[in-house]
Amino acid sequence: MRRTLAALAAAVLCLSVGVGVGAAAHEEPDRTILGIELSPDGNATVYYVNSYDLEDDDQRSTYESYADNESRRAEFRADAVAELEAAAGTGSEEAAWEMSIRNASVRTYERDGYGRVEVRAEWVRLAYADDRRVIVAQPFRGGYEPDRRVAIHGPEGYQRNRTAPQPFRAQRNSVLLNPRTSDFSGFFMEFIDPDAETRTETTTETTTGGDGGGGIGLLLRALVVALIPAALVVLAVRR
Repeated sequence: MRRTLAALAAAVLCLSVGVGVGAAAHEEPDRTILGIELSPDGNATVYYVNSYDLEDDDQRSTYESYADNESRRAEFRADAVAELEAAAGTGSEEAAWEMSIRNASVRTYERDGYGRVEVRAEWVRLAYADDRRVIVAQPFRGGYEPDRRVAIHGPEGYQRNRTAPQPFRAQRNSVLLNPRTSDFSGFFMEFIDPDAETRTETTTETTTGGDGGGGIGLLLRALVVALIPAALVVLAVRR
């Protein structure tokens, strides 16, 4: 019995480790990547990362040129922020809201034989968000194709739903895409909260003065409220 329980515990541990790796693709040390962690409000934390194999002399030298030189790190940060701000500008033009980049920082560190140069920043209003879902379309749909793989992670507890293009790796709450092999022109990544209730319009019966218009008015208002989220989604993904 003890052996059975031990084997079961080991299997659960292995599964947990596998899910953890899949849910943090931008943290895998060998990846040069743009990692995006979404929040339920549509904001995101982004990680713009260059990775260098420390066993390769040329790559080690490049990494050390950043690790040992504050000016080089500042230059890397400035270049990454300029790219992200340009992408946010594209997204703002195409979507129905203003995007912005703020609170950018840079660091270097080593992990598992790789050196990483990482810019971390907040991307304000990257995604469309409502009570039960977040959707990323812009700025990728509008032409932003970074020179690196893109990892997108939904908010904690959310599940991946509709995705385009087809990711080459997907987990329950994340996708990994390669702009070099995928067409981003129809970009659409949706994550949903499985515990959120579908919003419904509740009405209270009222007595009218005999014109019979109260029920029609409520119906029209309910219809408008129901259409607002759909209209925002259309604006979010328009080109």
